[in-house]
Amino acid sequence: MAKKGVANFSNQVAKQLIKEQKKKMKELEKQQKEQYINDRHEEASILTNNIDIYIKNLNNIINSKCREISIEDFIKKDLQELKLPEELLVPYTKPSELNIRKSNIIEKLFEVPKQKYNLYVKEEKERYEKEYNIYEENEANRKSKIESLIKVHELQTNEIINTKKELYKNRDASIISSYKAELLNKIEYPVEFKRCINTGYCKDSNKLVIDYLLPDIQIVPDKTGYEYKKTKDEIKAITMSVKDRNSIYNQVVFSIALNSISNVFNQDIHNNIDTIVFNGYIKDIDSSTGQDINPYIISVMVDKNIFNSIDMSRIDKLKCLKQTMQGRIDIGSNLCFKEITPIAKCDYLNKSVISSESINLLEVDPFALESLVCTLFRNMGYEVIETKKTNDGGIDCELYNNDPIMGGKVIGQVKRYKNNIDIPKLREFESVLRNSDAMKGIFISTSNFSSQCEKFASENNISLINGSLLVDYFNRYGINSYILHK
Repeated sequence: MAKKGVANFSNQVAKQLIKEQKKKMKELEKQQKEQYINDRHEEASILTNNIDIYIKNLNNIINSKCREISIEDFIKKDLQELKLPEELLVPYTKPSELNIRKSNIIEKLFEVPKQKYNLYVKEEKERYEKEYNIYEENEANRKSKIESLIKVHELQTNEIINTKKELYKNRDASIISSYKAELLNKIEYPVEFKRCINTGYCKDSNKLVIDYLLPDIQIVPDKTGYEYKKTKDEIKAITMSVKDRNSIYNQVVFSIALNSISNVFNQDIHNNIDTIVFNGYIKDIDSSTGQDINPYIISVMVDKNIFNSIDMSRIDKLKCLKQTMQGRIDIGSNLCFKEITPIAKCDYLNKSVISSESINLLEVDPFALESLVCTLFRNMGYEVIETKKTNDGGIDCELYNNDPIMGGKVIGQVKRYKNNIDIPKLREFESVLRNSDAMKGIFISTSNFSSQCEKFASENNISLINGSLLVDYFNRYGINSYILHK
């Protein structure tokens, strides 16, 4: 009985141990499974975080700085280094140390052998001295020739540097264009992309034109992040919408334009540049022909004084480029860029500016501006009557639309102003409108309107066209123009 009891007890202990072992195994498997799932979630989180960091870097492009390169260092970069003749690079061989044998016992004791030994010593010393003098003379001549060549090269180099520095100060188109292109290539962006930059300079107007190959949409990830799907045990990418991707890409383009202009103006220590035109283009394929094309998608122009008044940390990039910098930017409903005509182009070969026949509206005669506005409205499809130049009663043009529903007479007034339009001017025009048979009025100015003017206009059936919108209309309807304060 005792043996049977011991056996039963042993069996129970064994079963209990097996049960506890199985329980531990299940707990371990559960922990491993939980750890695996956590690791997969962490993996997805790391991938998402990498995208977030990359997009943050894209957003920080506008703050990128240029590695400083002085005009002197820029000039030196293209100068040839001195190449010494190979024969001057090899030093002459120094004569072996004087090795005179010791006199033997006979040469020490007997006079004749002693004299012969002394003669031998003298001849050896004279031979060594002669060889050493020749060596020293040859080495001195070699070093002298090297020093002479270095000195001549330094003089020639300094002459070239001083000449080119003087040309730069005197606004030489080739040097200024090349130097500014080098500066743009030295900007250290937080993300890498291929750059191809060409520049042209006009000495008469101190205008620099930049033609810049922009990165394409591929610079923006097509995913917003990653998530782990437990049911399928897979990490799945979250696709970014086309519109969101285009929005980020647009900001990249705007940032490159603004940053490029900022760096060039900041490095213009000799004040050679008053105006910058930035043209951005991309590499694309014409779907109708299958041929490679390089359409421009952004073109802006800004004066240095105006640019220096901009607070880059507080701007809306698109508004700044379109309104403050007369930007030609055409964006579709899905936020995709459309091709535009650049304000001015540069001659890649001659490093100069190609005349674009653009009109600075602030330099146009006021009466000529009125005629241009009439041409604009005709191009837009209106029937236009241009009033007489003087005593026009405050009406510069009359527009007629023959549409039976939306048609009617509209009167317009055109002002070539640098300063903003104030309320008194608008009140005068409202009085003219009220006493006419027109259904509406349009007040056009090359400057801007205050918020009070905008409110007054909306309450009195007057449409306002400011300088930025006027340039946009002109360029859209075939009149190449811009506004530049001088």
